[in-house]
Amino acid sequence: MSDRELKLEPSVALKIDGTALTARQLDVIRAVYEEGSQNRAAKRLGISAPVLGRYLRQIEAKAGTALLAATPRGTVLNEQGARIAMEYIALCRRLAPARRPVIGGTIISEELLLGALSKADPRGNCDLTISDDERNLRDFRAGLMDLVVLDDPLDLFDLEGVMWQEVAADRLLHVDRGPRYARFMYGAQRIGFRHLDSIGANYKVERTYRSVEMMAASGLSYFVNESLALRKGMRIRSDTEPSVLEHQLNAAYRQETPIARRVLAELKARGRRV
Repeated sequence: MSDRELKLEPSVALKIDGTALTARQLDVIRAVYEEGSQNRAAKRLGISAPVLGRYLRQIEAKAGTALLAATPRGTVLNEQGARIAMEYIALCRRLAPARRPVIGGTIISEELLLGALSKADPRGNCDLTISDDERNLRDFRAGLMDLVVLDDPLDLFDLEGVMWQEVAADRLLHVDRGPRYARFMYGAQRIGFRHLDSIGANYKVERTYRSVEMMAASGLSYFVNESLALRKGMRIRSDTEPSVLEHQLNAAYRQETPIARRVLAELKARGRRV
């Protein structure tokens, strides 16, 4: 008998209505989800696009429903397909070796998070991810993020089985240049546009910006968080009373770990000074 050390790896099983997906099928749907493109997913897996397509059709047959949606950028996973992928990613994460805690936010909460982590995590044991709420929510649901600060309080309605706390207050500034609007990728934009709906305003969102400076120079109407405008040194007069557009930034998390408690305490302490 050989005395070689055995390599043990836990494996993940996932069933859809009682029908098990193979490990390869799970890898395929995860790759499509994470890459956002079938061509990139096929390249990552080292297979051709037609072979990947066959795998996806097999998965749909097992699921008994469509898992793909056509978009202007190509065919991607629909809500059901993304749900399967996120469940698989979450299962993989639970079986993976211990990792560094991951904290997420956007450019709206970035300074708040940097200050809180500098105090709560002096050894730098946490990873900080700065993206938009949509991407952060996907990672959080998939178990890839331990705590996320959300710009939009309405996003909390889409989360189940999580804890959350208000950590800071902010306000939207409204620049009204007429019915043609830009949408900023960050902040509680839905609150601004719901305000327009509530007053019966006629408007059309024409494009999306990631740069607040470019948006301000676009000639379009827009909403932007007061805290971000102040950090950028932008002098903006709001055409709507900012108190009407006041809202909370919220931190969502699943477990009250020691690091989560420290980060939350620091976020709230700094949030009171925003």
